[in-house]
This record gives sequence, structure tokens and C-alpha cells, in this order.
Amino acid sequence: MRQESDLNVLLKEAVQLAWHGMRAQVPDFTVDIREEYADAPPQIEVIPQEMSRVFLNLLSNAFQAVRKRSLQDVDEYSPIVKVSTAYHDGRHEVRIWDNGPGIPAEIREKIFQPFFTTKATGEGTGLGLSLSYDIVVKGHGGKIGVESEVGKYAEFIVTLLQEEKHEE
Repeated sequence: MRQESDLNVLLKEAVQLAWHGMRAQVPDFTVDIREEYADAPPQIEVIPQEMSRVFLNLLSNAFQAVRKRSLQDVDEYSPIVKVSTAYHDGRHEVRIWDNGPGIPAEIREKIFQPFFTTKATGEGTGLGLSLSYDIVVKGHGGKIGVESEVGKYAEFIVTLLQEEKHEE
């Protein structure tokens, strides 16, 4: 059920859940989490459980990406995940950035398709990004996109429109 929600609060909770989930799987996992939240953005009407699921999925993927790269670049790599929110011109924007291995262009077009995964068998269903896409785009009329440079970073951007309040 839709309700007025603070995206900052939902994202902060998702950061904690994803972090603890990753630490449960990989007890020695470390990452520099950099958080930057919009200053008092307006509440937005969303289904909070669904948006939390989107954020949790994107953050879990980011943590797995930096973990993967840390196993490859053992010596001079420092894993970083940045999360931020912004609000301007009636748009809420949530960004989740990681300095993992990045996403090749030929894969970027497919990542929101159901059952598409780059993970090893048994590690992922290929449904996380597809489900996130459906929640954001079909369920909330928003947008979800990705920017990436292989070997440098991946950044997922979720954009939601602030609906006008109409007095009856």
C-alpha cells in the first residue's frame, strides 16, 4: 500500500541491511560507504517495502561487485560504495555507485531482463534487477538506469517524480 515516505530513511535502512547481509556471508568484508543525503526532501508516496527491496538489491549488487574486484585486485584496491539522494524540479533521485569491475556495454542492455545474470550458477537468480525495474518503472512510474565504465565503476540511478497534491 502506498504511503508518504522519506527516501533518505528507506535508503539508510537498506544500507544497514545490505551491509549486515554481506558481513553475514563474508565476515571479513570491508568497504568504505560514503553517504550523501538530500537536505529535507519532501515525502513521496511510494510502497515503502517495494522501494526498500529495490535499494537493498542495488546495494547488495554493489557490495558483491566491490568484493569481486577486491579478490582480483588484491593489493592496491580500496572498495568504495557511494549512496546519495537529491531532490530538484519535482524529481527524487537516488544514486548507488560502486568502484567494482563495472558493467560492459553489451551486458548493460540486458541487465534488466528477467533471468539475466553474470553471477555463477547458484549465486544469483537473475531476477533482482528485473524486479527492481518493474517496481520502479511499472509500479511507481519512475526510471532506473545505469552508467558504467569497465574497470572503474557502475552507478545505478533511480528517479521518481513527486506527484502534485490536489485538494478536493
